[in-house]
Amino acid sequence: MIFNGNQLANSILQTLRVTSKIKPKLGICLVGDSPASKSYVNRKLKACQEINVDAEVFNFSENIEQDQLIKHIQSMNHDGILVQLPLPLHLNKLDIIHSIPYEKDVDCLHMHNLQRILVYGELCEMLPCTPAAVLQILDYYDVNVIGKKVTVIGRSFLVGLPLSLLLQKRNATVTVCHRETLNLDQHIMNADIIISAAGHPKLVRNVKQGAIVIDVGISQGEKKGRIVGDVDFDVVKNQASLITPVPGGVGPMTVCMLMRNLCNIWKKKQGQPVYINPKLSDAYLND
Repeated sequence: MIFNGNQLANSILQTLRVTSKIKPKLGICLVGDSPASKSYVNRKLKACQEINVDAEVFNFSENIEQDQLIKHIQSMNHDGILVQLPLPLHLNKLDIIHSIPYEKDVDCLHMHNLQRILVYGELCEMLPCTPAAVLQILDYYDVNVIGKKVTVIGRSFLVGLPLSLLLQKRNATVTVCHRETLNLDQHIMNADIIISAAGHPKLVRNVKQGAIVIDVGISQGEKKGRIVGDVDFDVVKNQASLITPVPGGVGPMTVCMLMRNLCNIWKKKQGQPVYINPKLSDAYLND
């Protein structure tokens, strides 16, 4: 089965649509003129339009000094704030992220928010967007990960690290692989669920029959302008029981989860109930 990320994302966005006169506002800092970054920002702006929330983009020169950027971020009064990644090399990514007030960190990358996830998992009102997207896909297909062997490829603090923690909170048996991992193919073949976020084309070439494969990786394909994932899709789709394509898989869901975070920030500010995954088990809630 091939997952349709656009279809599910559009369905969830409809449930997030804001109908009140007072609505949340997202502030986006975009440094430089990378076509890829501009494309990602445009997708977020489109999602904001779809759920009827305001958004404002601040464009900065690629040569902006770090102190200038931090000063601007600290002056922003938006409900949610994000800095589009990646940043130019002269800017310290962690320092920039940590200049965002953690309660407005809509990407959920601030150390304070990651620490809360370590303790509370999915009970937090904000989750890192791509890990949340992966969990949402699993829930959509009622995939119970308890006791399942899950191989996560990639250990970045954007995806692999928080995702592995969240899967462990669901009582999955998680193996995290990285560039120094020996016998990667063996870890992949042993897994019931493979989630790859390495940015390496055709890294995953074979899986065991019936495995679930979620491709988070994004790379330039051999053909100019073509985006590909980590998975050799044409081969693995015949082995997997469920597979996500690139593009059109995890990507749209990641933007959708960003919108959910923004709405939760705003609802909490308004004293309204926030979204918490209704499929969480009593054991999870009482852990």
